[in-house]
Amino acid sequence: MVLIADSGSTKCDWRVYDGIGAKVFQKRTNGINPMIHSDEDIGLLVQEVRNEIPNEILQVEFYCAGGKSEESQQRLFQVFSQFFKEAQVRIEDDLGIAVKCAKGEPSVVCILGTGANSCFFDGAKIHKRLPDWGYQVMDLGSGNYFGRELLRSYAYGYMPRDLMGKFEDSHNLNNKDILHELYQGGNPSSYLAKFAKFMIENRDHLFLRSMIRDGVDKVFEHVLGPYRYEMEQYPLYFIGSISFYLQDFLREKAKVLDCKAVHFIGKPIEYLSEG
Repeated sequence: MVLIADSGSTKCDWRVYDGIGAKVFQKRTNGINPMIHSDEDIGLLVQEVRNEIPNEILQVEFYCAGGKSEESQQRLFQVFSQFFKEAQVRIEDDLGIAVKCAKGEPSVVCILGTGANSCFFDGAKIHKRLPDWGYQVMDLGSGNYFGRELLRSYAYGYMPRDLMGKFEDSHNLNNKDILHELYQGGNPSSYLAKFAKFMIENRDHLFLRSMIRDGVDKVFEHVLGPYRYEMEQYPLYFIGSISFYLQDFLREKAKVLDCKAVHFIGKPIEYLSEG
């Protein structure tokens, strides 16, 4: 049996397939990001899943945000190897599973979930032209980016009053709690990303539509900026929840820029299992 997991910083989807490719187990847990989580926390989550699945796991494929560096991959390999002693363990970053959605076709791939990532896939290899410096520097147009913009507009008071009231009703905006989550919490990027749901649910408000369009502009200018030529020649795949829910805005911008073709996939692990 094969265990495949696709993890962002907020959530992780787990699937087990038998020898003929039939799904025999699925589960969603909190996300695993080795740049954020300790080996102990990762181990507890892996153990939770291990206790629920068959013993006959012969292969593990784990794809995650923050899994690009050799150090992160080695840490994850050691944790998974403790619980899957008989299995071959393969660790890759989140682009590893994202490019599989292109089914071997040269494509530009952009992940927009809790964080943001991008690359050009030539059909065989990934070509990445931006560093992985995390949510504090990068991640424009991601969930944590939009969450930060919402909090900033609320804190500085330029969020419209009607929207401000709804925002207060839908979230705990206690100053002490916010500071704790941002500076002492275990996953500040995921915490920020949770606010993006409010923006998506109220996307028809003119203020939020402007915020979304500004973020989408930044995606194409910065996150996808190094791949301008390829976007005119090859399909563009957007992967992740934020891009899935904001696809009309992204598609509109892609049309203006004469992108060749645009596809949206919310959960790559489900798309791939459908064949």
